[in-house]
Amino acid sequence: MPSLRKFPVHIIVLLLLFIAQGVLFAILFPAYQGPDEQIHYGTIQYQAEPKEKDWPLQEPTQIQLFGDVRTYKLSEETIQSAYLLQFDDLRWQKENTEYFSQTSTGIHEQAIAQNEWKRYIDTTSHNASGTKSFYYEVGGWIEKTLSSTSFFTRFLSQRLLSVFLGALVVLFTYLVAKKAGLSLFESILIATLVAFQPMFVFLSSVVNIDVALILSFTIFTYATIWLLKDGPKIPPLCILFFATVLGLYSKGPGIVLAVTAVLLIVFFVVQYWRKKDEKFFWKLFIGVTAFIILASLITPKSYIASITHLTTNSKFSSPAESLVAYGKETLDKSAFMRTHTSYWGYFGWLDTKISNTVLTFIWDIQAIALLGLILFLITKTPPEYLPKKRFVVFFIIIILLLQLAIRFFDWRVFDATRQILIGTPGRYFLPTLVPHILLIITGLGFFTKNKHQFHILLKALTLGMILLLLYAVINVIIPRYYL
Repeated sequence: MPSLRKFPVHIIVLLLLFIAQGVLFAILFPAYQGPDEQIHYGTIQYQAEPKEKDWPLQEPTQIQLFGDVRTYKLSEETIQSAYLLQFDDLRWQKENTEYFSQTSTGIHEQAIAQNEWKRYIDTTSHNASGTKSFYYEVGGWIEKTLSSTSFFTRFLSQRLLSVFLGALVVLFTYLVAKKAGLSLFESILIATLVAFQPMFVFLSSVVNIDVALILSFTIFTYATIWLLKDGPKIPPLCILFFATVLGLYSKGPGIVLAVTAVLLIVFFVVQYWRKKDEKFFWKLFIGVTAFIILASLITPKSYIASITHLTTNSKFSSPAESLVAYGKETLDKSAFMRTHTSYWGYFGWLDTKISNTVLTFIWDIQAIALLGLILFLITKTPPEYLPKKRFVVFFIIIILLLQLAIRFFDWRVFDATRQILIGTPGRYFLPTLVPHILLIITGLGFFTKNKHQFHILLKALTLGMILLLLYAVINVIIPRYYL
């Protein structure tokens, strides 16, 4: 990875622009209006607690009620601030906006800013997330460091953590494109496409662990492209291992990176075995073994059980019956459209979406890109200015593996409850945003006749993505929360 001073001014400007828009989004969205944001912030406060609890823990006296944040088992500050900020009145209520009475708003803001509420959980059970994520670790450190500041300062600081991680995703997108053999101009435009993708911008400006997983997948993609381009060398292998560990300590689907890493190394083992390079074969074999052992040692003991629900009992007579029932619930056009919608622009608590006309247009573009991608793969000599086939195959594999992992977990929960409790919101698939964007570009680029036309395509797509974000802000988000 090159040093910062070697980066062209264009990517530095793009990163600054992304950070500026991230700060704007962090301020634009009311507190706790990111998906499960009250849980994420409550978990960060829980992470900031000392290991030795010097306060009494009590049995919960209230049953958690749907639609009443005051019944949550989180810190008093999280609960009371969410209540005064009209959390229940806003989420899922797209017809409601904040009540901006100057008197009441001022009183509430002053009460929150000057509060002396407890910042720790004092019940034996709680609603804090059990996920082991480095996002919570870093967030907890920020919370402790800024403990003397007001709630609004600490909460905004957590959102800015997401902005910073999002900026790293944009940076590594540029590095992925460059490593894949695309020009500086093309790489900047591809990074810009990611930097202005509406749902990515949204998730990079609220308190959540999804952005940590997106970063892990993007770094992993960079390392993989490097390996596929130059062969197994120490620097990309180290980055691959780092990204895998980062993914495991981001969110459950990070297990996909561990599986992909093993498949990738096995690919090289087979490749060098065929070349009769016995010395290198044994080095790789030892490397695979060491990787699996290390991954097993650093993975929390409950990790596999929690993401596979292995300990739960099925409510169906057989896996086949369960899968058929699950398929009837999820494998239809409406279900795919819900995922499609929440991948491109379903803001807040998934109650504020961009228009169906725009979503249909995006769907049509992707359909054309899919056709072009199929032709690209079956053509012996595709345009040389497009990514290499081996890179494209990797993009397809990692996207499919994430799809399988998310849907497997969703099915296991359905299998144990007969209910779709997790679902497949599009934001769960954003970790493969960079491979997805590159596949769309490859598919559409197949229909261009030369590099000049390919550049026109990239410019048009970039302009379209910027306009999509501006449309989302002006026509969707601002009316939803402020008009």
